[in-house]
Amino acid sequence: MEEKEAKTKSSAAGNALRNVALVLLIIFLVMGSVAAYGVIASVNKVEQNVMGPVEDLVRSLIVPATPVYIPSPTTIVTQINDLSRLETASIELEKVVTAERNTDALWGVLGESMVFVAHGKVVAGVDFSEMTVDDIQVYGPDTVLIHLPAAKTFEDLPALDTERSYVANRNTGLLARPEKDLETEVRQLAEAEIRKAANESGVVELANTNAQNYMSDFLMGLGFTNVTFTDETPPPPDEAYVQAVPKGYVLVTATPESQ
Repeated sequence: MEEKEAKTKSSAAGNALRNVALVLLIIFLVMGSVAAYGVIASVNKVEQNVMGPVEDLVRSLIVPATPVYIPSPTTIVTQINDLSRLETASIELEKVVTAERNTDALWGVLGESMVFVAHGKVVAGVDFSEMTVDDIQVYGPDTVLIHLPAAKTFEDLPALDTERSYVANRNTGLLARPEKDLETEVRQLAEAEIRKAANESGVVELANTNAQNYMSDFLMGLGFTNVTFTDETPPPPDEAYVQAVPKGYVLVTATPESQ
């Protein structure tokens, strides 16, 4: 009996130890899980704090940013001119300009090329400021001779349409550095070519014809029926013609007051 009781007590003690070990294991696992969760949360927080700005930086380098345009608040007036010209014709043109630099050397690794599509408009007409009083001679009540300045294209007006012109293609070699002034030079060349093509197109002759038609209609509207255009300043008449009432004016006679 004593031996049986001893075995029973020993078995009960073993069960108690196993139960305590199991409880300690459960507590250890729970504490380990809590600690692991805390570590993972801390790592995620650190990763967000560190990787967030890094991702934003990488994104800003890869994705093209919208440029910010800040015009200067200062405006400098360099010149103000009186204009007395008549625009009578215009022409719109498109010109393709290709620029190349070192494209044949070393298989083009040091070269650069650009294809620029230029759109432009050239305006032509006559400048009345080039006329003098001697360029208009009245020979009679119905006859006038007039010498108009030669028609020309107006160089002070921009010929290149910057909104419609664009760089169609630009290639830079593997070891080449982009030429910063290349596009500026191509734009200047394109504008010069547009003006040259306009002068060769006959727009100046058309402007001269339109100017004569305009002046003829204007003078006939004043009462002249014989309007003649001369290549040079017309000679004055042998006897100056003096109009009693200048063209364009109406002689008004005062109405006597009624008694």
